[in-house]
This record gives sequence, C-alpha cells and structure tokens, in this order.
Amino acid sequence: MGLAVLAGGLSFVGSAEATELITDGSFENTTAGGSPIVKVGGTANPGLGGGWSSFSTYLYSTLYTLPGPADSGLQFLRPYAPNQVVTQLMSLTAATTLTPAKIDGGQASFTMSAWFSSYLSQGDYSDLTLEFLDGTTNVVGSPIALGGSDFVANLPTGPNTKYPDAKEWGQDTKAGTIPAGARMARVTIASTAINGLPDGYVDLVSLDVVDETVGTPTVASANPPNNAVSVGPVVNIGVTLRDRSTAVNTDLIQLFLDSNLVSPSIQKVDTNTIVQYAAGLLPALTPHTYKIVFSDNGTPVTTQTNQFRFTVADYLTLPASLGSPLGSEDTTKPGFNVSVYQVDTLPLTDPPTVQVDLPPSIGFSEAVLAGLLGPNVADLRGAAGNTFEVPGVVNWVAFGGATANFPNDEPFPGIPGTSGSEFSFIHDLRTFVRFPASGYYQMGINNEDQFRLTAATVGYQTLQLLAPTNMVIPCVPIATNITQLQFGGSLPLSPLAASVAYATPSGNPDDACRIGTNTSLAGKIVLLDRGATNCDSAFKAEQAQLAGAVAVLETTPGDTGYPFRLDDINTNVRIPVLAIAESYGAGLLKSYLTNGIPVTAVIRGDGSPRIAEWDGPKGFGAVDVNVGFAVPTAGVYPLRLVSGQEAARANLEWFSIKPDGTRILLNDPSNTDALRAFRARNAGALPVLNAPAVSGTTVNISWTGVGMLEDATSVRGPWGASPNQNNPQPVPATQGTKFYRIRQH
Repeated sequence: MGLAVLAGGLSFVGSAEATELITDGSFENTTAGGSPIVKVGGTANPGLGGGWSSFSTYLYSTLYTLPGPADSGLQFLRPYAPNQVVTQLMSLTAATTLTPAKIDGGQASFTMSAWFSSYLSQGDYSDLTLEFLDGTTNVVGSPIALGGSDFVANLPTGPNTKYPDAKEWGQDTKAGTIPAGARMARVTIASTAINGLPDGYVDLVSLDVVDETVGTPTVASANPPNNAVSVGPVVNIGVTLRDRSTAVNTDLIQLFLDSNLVSPSIQKVDTNTIVQYAAGLLPALTPHTYKIVFSDNGTPVTTQTNQFRFTVADYLTLPASLGSPLGSEDTTKPGFNVSVYQVDTLPLTDPPTVQVDLPPSIGFSEAVLAGLLGPNVADLRGAAGNTFEVPGVVNWVAFGGATANFPNDEPFPGIPGTSGSEFSFIHDLRTFVRFPASGYYQMGINNEDQFRLTAATVGYQTLQLLAPTNMVIPCVPIATNITQLQFGGSLPLSPLAASVAYATPSGNPDDACRIGTNTSLAGKIVLLDRGATNCDSAFKAEQAQLAGAVAVLETTPGDTGYPFRLDDINTNVRIPVLAIAESYGAGLLKSYLTNGIPVTAVIRGDGSPRIAEWDGPKGFGAVDVNVGFAVPTAGVYPLRLVSGQEAARANLEWFSIKPDGTRILLNDPSNTDALRAFRARNAGALPVLNAPAVSGTTVNISWTGVGMLEDATSVRGPWGASPNQNNPQPVPATQGTKFYRIRQH
C-alpha cells in the first residue's frame, strides 16, 4: 500500500478499483507564493472532490528539515496562518467500485498515511484527523488521528548543511474497515506552534480504500496522478498494477502517451506489476494524457482501461539565438568576469533615516552598479577597472557569513572595501557556460540576500527620465515579481513611456488618500508623497489606479536615506509601483513638476531571459534557490548573476545540480561533472539585423549571427532586452513605433 502515496484522484474508464482518494497528497500542485521558497495551492472552498483547501508550502531546499521521504517531490506543507487548518473532502463511491451496500456490509477497508516533521527540535506539530461522514456530512464512527505532539517529539534529529538539530521525517499509518453508513471521508490537518510560527510540516498524505469484493487486478498507484499540474518537466510515467484473485498478464499491457503507443519497461515484483516509461523533457505548460490497458489471466479475460491527465510545469528554455557552437568558448580564459561596487553606508541622522544600508532590490542594485549612488569604495587592487578575473569557482563568504553547501570559502572579490567595511556592496558576475548537450539542467544559488540570474551579460535600469533631461532615477520596484510582493502589478517588459504628474503638490501626503476621482491623472505616471496617517502607501497607489494612472512613484518627504521597500498590503493594486528617494532623484523630479516643467519618463523591467531570482529581503539566512531550465541546443551561452548584500553575514555559492540532487560548483576543475564557465567566447562575425519583412499587419524580425535582440521606443533609448528572443519572430505592425538592435555578447 505504500506505493499509493504517489497517486491522487485517479480517473478510471473501466471497472477498476480506485485505491487512492487524496488529491495532490504531496502538495506539488502550487503556484508562486510569497517568496521563491514559499508556494501556494488549493482553493478557499474546494467542496466535495475539489482537493485541498488553501495551503502553502516550503521547498525542501530550505533545509528546514532533513531530506524528505522517497518520492516526496520538491516541497511540503507548511500550515501557517491564515491556512493553519487544511482540509479535503472526498467521496468514497464517486470514482471507485465501492457502493453503499458494500460499505454497509463491511466489505470496504482503508489505509490512512502521512509523513510528519518539524522545524529543528522546537516541538511544533500537526495533527491529522480522518473522519468518515454520511450523506449529510454527519460523522460516522470514531475519528482516526495521525501525527500529533507525541509523534513529532519522538522523531529523531540530525545535522544537515544548515542546522545541527533538524528533524527527520516520520510516517504514521492507520488502517481499518470503513464504518457502515459512511459515504464521504474528510481529512483535516491542523498545526500547533510551541515556539514562534506553527512549523508542523506534513507531506505524502494518502488515503487508500479497497473494495474487498473485487477479484481482478487493479491500479495501485499512478504517477503523475490524474489532473496533476506543474509536473516534470522531465516526466517519468509510472503505474503499479496489483494482482488480486487473478493476476496481470504482463504480455497484454499497453501504454499510450497522447494516443501514441509507447514501449514501457515492465517488471513483476511479487504481486505488483510495475510499468515505467521515460517520457523525457516535455514542453512547458503543455497538457498530456496517458492511458494504460491491461488484462488478467482469468477465464474469461477481463480487460481494463485507465486514463490520466497532467500538465507540465512552467520552465524557461534558453533562446537558441543566444548560444554559440561548442568550441566557441575561449579555453584560455576560464571562470568569471566579476565587477564589484560598494557604497558607503549612509550616516545616521536624528531622527534616523529610514534606509541607511542598500535596500534588498535588484532594480536598485543595477543603479548601484551604474555608479548612481556615489563613489565605489570597494578594494579594487588587482582589478581591471572595477572588474576582477576569477578563474575558479564562486564560493565566497564575508565575516560572519554562512558556509552553506561547500567548504573552502574564499573572500568576496574587492571586499572588505577600502574602509574595511563588508556592508552595502553589489557583485556582477558574467560568464559563458558550456552546455555539452541539449536537455534539462538545474542550477542553484545560495546566499543571504537578493540575486538575479539571467541569460545575458548586461543589465537594464528600471526608471529613466526622457525629458526635460535624460537621466536614470534609482528606484526600488515594488511592482514586479519580487520575493515579498504585497501590492502592485508586474513591471512592463516593453517600455512604458508616459508623462509624470505630481499628485500631492501641496506637500501634504494625506492628500493622496483621495485622488481616485482625479481624471487628470489618467494615462500618467503619478508621483505622490507617502507618510502621514490617514492612509497607507498601498491605498494611495490604489487611488492613483482608480484615477487611471499607468504607474506610481512614491517618495517620503524629508527622507535623506536610500529608497526602501514598501511593505503595505493591497491585492487590488495592479499597476507598477516604484519607491524613489528625495536625495536620489525624487527632489529634482518634484522641482521640475512644481515649476511647470513637463516630465516624460519610461519604466521597464529586465527582459533578459530570467533563470532564477530572489528580489527582496530573505530573513531566512543562507538558503538555496534551485531552478531548472532547458537548453535547446548544445553550445556556449551567456549567463549573468547579480548578487547584492545589504548588511552583514554575506555569502554566495553558484552551482549546478545533477538529477540525483548532487550539487557541483560551477567551473569546479576537480569535478569532471562540473559545467565549465569561461570569461570569453568567439561568437563569430558581428550579428546583423536583417531588413524587416512586412506581411499584412505583421512585421517579421530576424537577424544573422549570435546576439541579444534589444528594443526601445526611441532611437536614443532606453534600450532593453526584448521579451521575445526567437529568431525570426513576428511583431504586430499596429503596436506603435519600435526600434530594434542586436547586441553581441
């Protein structure tokens, strides 16, 4: 029965028995959550057969526990408020061969199973309760309890790469006969906090039911489970068939993937027949079906057909246009080009400035690298300009920083700076990675602060004035796919150019609390003052949105610090929101607008293919952020890692991950499985943008050679990576004026 933990919500076309009732027992069907290590899933009121109520998960890469049980997937349940209680309600008869008569006759049995753990050894726990219900949801029989405080307290602890006393995972199982009168089952998971947040972790929840009257073989488990989402992307199909009074005839098994007959491996183990097929790398977000047809050795022969549906996870495929052939890497220049920029921590004032260290923001980090926040005080001895040649690996640590996955850390290049400080610095790592074959690769970044990993060599600024002067204003984007998004929409990947309107020229921040009916703000980028007491920053942004604004800039009057991340909450705000500071552009912007000088600005996000990021404060210490992506063609591809550090305890590791989970530092010369990195490559002749080809209302953009396509709404910029790097690509001729160019990496 243990194999059933992989199944969930099986769909049967024939007369087979449904052994697994839990949908998504491994909590893998999730979307992005509050951070790269937190995902969310379920629905608020799922109803009968609707799966879990709303829940959130942690990734195993956080290392908050020891490694999970076999087949545990990428994540586990973290039942935090407001979803501290998670439930699922399911029918006992809807998708099974069980009938009310069989249940009432004592011919239906169950096995309830789940795995439990806790954060460190602090004692937080979850209780799982299984209840059987009649047709009107009255409880029938006695509830069955799993987990709980005593169970979790007895779980052993052991060291992992992060904590010396992390809890292991333990399985609790109960079995019995389904009570007469039962028609539904309800599973409830509730977490209790002993210390801090309720870290009662749960995974691999399974409720097996068995029709004791069925004598023909049955499907014991199927992976991917029916209606699963975010599967793969390297998909391995596995179906386990269980013999009963008759046995599976292994010569008559057929497996179909998307109606195509495939050739699986078939293995008989005791009374189980294990059918496996490696479907390989399937395209992102594509739906698929697989179907198994099998017969028994009875007389007469019984044939059953079972079909399952799933959707592949979303993942990035590196644009083939960015790659150059194998052999184009410059083997005389192994490693990384690493630029470092450090600024002085701002002096404290009375009252204290709000942000004296660099804010945890990639958008702001790009401004620091561009030299917009003051002189570079990093120690640049041994650098060419501000760039170091690093021929080895990226395994760096500052004083007090964590040694995460790999020993033998080295200091950050250029740090400590000329003043001895290890605060407020940004590193820009550029390299060309050799991918020896096409396929799916995984990489990981371990650090304590913000980072972004892209397929690029240059970065782009978020906020730029076009008139009356051309200048970049350093900003902290609130409205992007940041780690802790509280309000605001995504940054546009195509330039958003508009005039700027000052919504609080009175100097009273509270005036922004009632601008929702100000139609003069429609189509504008709205600058407003934050602070005061009548409403918060998110409410003001919503008011600007109601007035028709396309974006919001918020600044704090009198603040002499760096701009800081706004942490108000309002899910209604869907336009970009940027925090700027009076000392770094906001004061000049106000001066223009209050003196009647028209201002035009442009906002855009970094359109470079984004592999991984953590764009915000961590608060968890050094953790892994792991990601997978596809390489369409073997070759050499540009990668760029921007890593920021706001205060103390910095570290940085950049590694690849083998399919078995083994981490290997990028460019590790001592490991033959390491991906090789180079500071330069020969990409051939300079790329050439071909003459656009017009076909009806479509313009086809194409180029020859290797390079990144960039676009702008003005020939003077700002230029940024085009969201689409396909070569060629169709562009609607009705989208307005657009300029294109090719940048060679």
